[in-house]
Amino acid sequence: MQKILRFFIANPLIVLLLLVIPSFITLIRPGFFPMHDDLQAFRLHQMNECFSDFQFPCRWVPDMGYKYGYPQYNFYPPAPYYLGEAFHLAGFQFIDSVKILFALGFIVSALAMYLFLQSFLTKWTAVAGALLYTYIPYKAVNVYVRGAMNEFWAMALYPLLFWSSYKIIKSGGRRNVAYFAISLALLLLTHNLMALIFLPVLTAWVLLQIILEKKFKSLIPLIASGILGIGLAAFFTGPVFFEKQYAHLETLVGGYFDYRQHFVSLPQMFIDNSWGYGSSALGNNDGLSLSAGHIQVLGWLIALVLGIIGFKKHRKLSIIVFIFSSIELLTLFMIHQKSSFLWTITESLLIFLQFPWRFYSVSSFLLAFLSAIGIFFITKLDANIFKLNAGIVYGAVLAIACFILYLPFFQPSEWLNISDEEKFSGISWEKQLTISIFDYLPIYAKFPPTSPAPDNPETLEGLADFKTYIRQSDSKRWKVYVSEPAILRAPMFDFPGMKVFIDGSLVEHRNDDCRNEEFCLGLVTFKIPHGDHEIFIKLTNTPLRAISNLVTILSIGIVLILLAPSFKYFKKWID
Repeated sequence: MQKILRFFIANPLIVLLLLVIPSFITLIRPGFFPMHDDLQAFRLHQMNECFSDFQFPCRWVPDMGYKYGYPQYNFYPPAPYYLGEAFHLAGFQFIDSVKILFALGFIVSALAMYLFLQSFLTKWTAVAGALLYTYIPYKAVNVYVRGAMNEFWAMALYPLLFWSSYKIIKSGGRRNVAYFAISLALLLLTHNLMALIFLPVLTAWVLLQIILEKKFKSLIPLIASGILGIGLAAFFTGPVFFEKQYAHLETLVGGYFDYRQHFVSLPQMFIDNSWGYGSSALGNNDGLSLSAGHIQVLGWLIALVLGIIGFKKHRKLSIIVFIFSSIELLTLFMIHQKSSFLWTITESLLIFLQFPWRFYSVSSFLLAFLSAIGIFFITKLDANIFKLNAGIVYGAVLAIACFILYLPFFQPSEWLNISDEEKFSGISWEKQLTISIFDYLPIYAKFPPTSPAPDNPETLEGLADFKTYIRQSDSKRWKVYVSEPAILRAPMFDFPGMKVFIDGSLVEHRNDDCRNEEFCLGLVTFKIPHGDHEIFIKLTNTPLRAISNLVTILSIGIVLILLAPSFKYFKKWID
């Protein structure tokens, strides 16, 4: 028994991994669970369609938009689904791959927090901080209620950005530059809105560390690394910023998604510990937990008091506590309705955030970070409780309190004994084809279609007899005999980069011939002459997408050079 105890004491990382398992243990079984964003498996299914056709990067998916095709990954951050596709290619079902992504997100988030905290605190303090970051209500909400895959994974990247920027400032190094660039790119590719609200916090951390460490020259590699990170993500961020006018975005901010309906009251934030699987609502009658995390808030307040008391002894850490306590207050303020004037001022930036309580993603990180510093302060008092360091005991008490209060939240509302076959067939399949159909709908469509796309183009004029039909993720191909010159309307939304080829030759097309349609769908329409022909319609790269792809490729090359072993290493290995 003593050997086992000594082993765990010597290996805090193993202890952390074991203690994280309960956060996702309920997912390790056959079947699936309901969630608000019930598109995770379907998005992964569509990513697989891209991989099957070697469409990389994936931009256009074939079945969304009621099978008319959709620029899903031209605008929706794709990083988690690339990772999920790796699990599917390894042989897992789509629904199992989604569950693995959620479970892995808990593990990566805890390890990232541990890596960051142990770089300037102690290992056991880092374990406690990582557990406080794991067992907080908002993470349970993101996984088991909302199914917010991208936002959940974005939270795993926050500690990596703090860690890699800290390493650049403390010790420099080309590999640290690469790590920061990769972490930033992953955040941009995982959730661009979370990047929007987290980057100011990251900037504050970087500037504070530069000042405290008096490493002003580190600003240059940090800026270079930031530019490199943006370059790595350019294939996605370029079209997101410069092609957004070609898609409907108004449904992302209207109705239920109007931020004015989703502020959080002080009792909800600091007192209420109720749990539910419902929706956010105007007022205090929300059907889900909107708690900041009582234990984490307590840990933060204790850290603030200890920072004041021990300022002379722990000057740098105390300053960090004071600065980031102020940022935490501002973050919580942005969740409360009293901040509505700030939302109005910054509406053009924050309106797409939809829910003010999304600031909890940043708050959760800061609360765990500040609580960990408080644990460290107590550790340095050199006081013992039951022959154990008081800081370790205090950290354990906080972690145990989180288990008691919040662990019951980390489970689905119900369990569905289904497989991929049931998920992607029948009513379930029909539902997924149309969920959120207006989001990112190509702008030429005035309204979404009300019935699934037919296999063959509609003949508006003339006579045409279709012989064969081949569909791929971003293209469709037909062989047709045209007995009279015809005008055909293909079952594909028009979108910048969409091109029509007849017998290998590019022909002009339009998207405003809406005859016989209740609402114009903006479909690809073109003329075709008499005879046997092959029609090929494909989404191609616009100049912007081509340049963005090239920037990403060049940035990947730079990162590989930064990560490559030095010549001295090769020389030593050869000798």
